Amino acid sequence: MRILVTGSSGQLGQQFKNNVSKSDHEFYFTAEDELDITKKKEILDYIIIYKIEIIINCAAYTNVNNAETNKKQAIKVNLDAVRNLVEVCEEKKIKMIHFSTDYVYSSDNLSPIDEESNINPINYYGISKREGEKIIEKSSSDSIIIRTSWLYSMYGNNFVKTMIEKGENQEKIYVINDQFGCPTYSKDLVECTLNIIVSNKLNNYKVYNFSNEGYTNWYDFTKKIFELKKINCPIIAVSSDKYKSVAKRPKYCITDKSRIKDIFNITIRKWDEALEEFLINYK
Repeated sequence: MRILVTGSSGQLGQQFKNNVSKSDHEFYFTAEDELDITKKKEILDYIIIYKIEIIINCAAYTNVNNAETNKKQAIKVNLDAVRNLVEVCEEKKIKMIHFSTDYVYSSDNLSPIDEESNINPINYYGISKREGEKIIEKSSSDSIIIRTSWLYSMYGNNFVKTMIEKGENQEKIYVINDQFGCPTYSKDLVECTLNIIVSNKLNNYKVYNFSNEGYTNWYDFTKKIFELKKINCPIIAVSSDKYKSVAKRPKYCITDKSRIKDIFNITIRKWDEALEEFLINYK
């Protein structure tokens, strides 16, 4: 099978590169300078030339704070580019797996959020991602959305790497303790995605949640990182209202993964187990 992975320079795209080195499928990786997905003709030409059968769209505008002031660019990547990909999928009868975010939800309690839960993003990043989702949900193409959260990997910038750097270089750090969510090790997300491709069951539902099992808050997440990495830097817990941020963040985004586990017969490990493996390999 010939598979195109867009956004290959991001942390998820780079994780795909690492994971599929021994795959039987033929993968094509493109970054923005190699394939501009905001231009439909470029996508269509690429699909025809390389006879692509599935698109894995890892491209996204993910800077949550900057999205509040750079709305035009967020929409360009998270909506307009997605529309182009969907239209090409419909025209060429190919499939797509698209990644979205738990920030499309808005929750004020600890109850797990399933895919049918209330959609009400509270920041513009979430709004722009939701607009892209709508295009896929209405599409006749055999395409799905995977909503993920708190993603980390060996690549690019992410919370885990940032906390390690801070812990090793600062006398103390302040971390929010009243925002709860589900960490996701990118390796596990990629393996789940590859299992979905092999299963050939893309058309059961349009939307799936995926993260590692269990939940935590940013403070306890940091404590676990420091414990596993044996970092002695003191951590001071602070509330969200004492932390200045351009974009609002939901207090609770704890997602239910029953659908993706049941449909694709996938086992998901706990977030702290995945984190431990990551940190063993992280230098």
